[in-house]
Amino acid sequence: MYHTLRLTKWEWFKVRRLRIPWILLAIALLVSQLGIWVNYLAFNNDDVNMLMGGGFVSYSVSWEEPTPGSIEITCSDFVNDRMPPGFDQIPEDRRAEFLKEMDAWRADGVCDGFADREQLRRGFTLPNSITQSIAIISSFRPIAIGPILIMILAASILGSEYGWGTLRTVLAGGIGRWKFLFAKLLLLIRMCSDALIVISLLAVVSSLVIALISSDENGGIADSGKWSEVVLIFLKTVYGLLPFIALGIFATVLTTSRGIGIALSVGYFIVESILATLLRLNDTLADVADYLLIQAFLSWTTVPSELDSSETVGVFVAILGYSVILVAATAWVFKQRDIGGAIGD
Repeated sequence: MYHTLRLTKWEWFKVRRLRIPWILLAIALLVSQLGIWVNYLAFNNDDVNMLMGGGFVSYSVSWEEPTPGSIEITCSDFVNDRMPPGFDQIPEDRRAEFLKEMDAWRADGVCDGFADREQLRRGFTLPNSITQSIAIISSFRPIAIGPILIMILAASILGSEYGWGTLRTVLAGGIGRWKFLFAKLLLLIRMCSDALIVISLLAVVSSLVIALISSDENGGIADSGKWSEVVLIFLKTVYGLLPFIALGIFATVLTTSRGIGIALSVGYFIVESILATLLRLNDTLADVADYLLIQAFLSWTTVPSELDSSETVGVFVAILGYSVILVAATAWVFKQRDIGGAIGD
């Protein structure tokens, strides 16, 4: 184990010189910041909030007597319990009718996607800004970018060994194949953890910047929220990404190519996403979709969790099963495969 950890440390120093990890980290950081700043913009601009909620929706009414007039109420007025400007101009005999029609319009769910100011505020203040930044990477639907990035990283790091021909040299030096694979796996887990730490720190910086540039009404770096959820989503995300790391490594070992390994990994992501949608069209097979790799990951990393205790255990076991199967398959293929020289991929 000591030699494996030393090898992992050496691999860490080696991959720091590669460009692809830094490029993928930059992408992850940019994506993770979207939630914080979009929430801040929506907090200060109802038009942005309307776009986030699915479009510009309002309810209006007009009258001719005693003097012509009209009034319009928006989703922003609804969720923030505001009466629209000019409400007092409505004839008294029409006000009760207007309020009744307004409630019926809201009951149709037209404003369900519109966040109130308190929800938006939590999106850019601590600790929810950290939770949200990690959640955007891990479980933001319809596309979870975290698994895609980690599969590309895994295939790139191992694939570069095949492309440069360094894999044969390393193994010829006496390092066992099991130790080599395990060291790569530990390296990728560490890189995943490090990336989430950097994302969290950047979220803290963004919340601080927003607190400094905001007015007194909007100011404050921290708000109500559970710091335990930050730890929870961090651990859940690292664990949930394990099978995707294993999948990227498996595809690369199977094809001995970085490019094809990336293509197979991302291709699987796309195919499963389509398959899950089709399965959910059938009531009998809908439950099966929940335990596919990507769907299990999305359910697992959602905070607060939407699963009950039995479902949580089921998803945990499913992720563990995928990880064990993929690691075992990778080890078997890697053991049987002859290692050649550089292939220039």
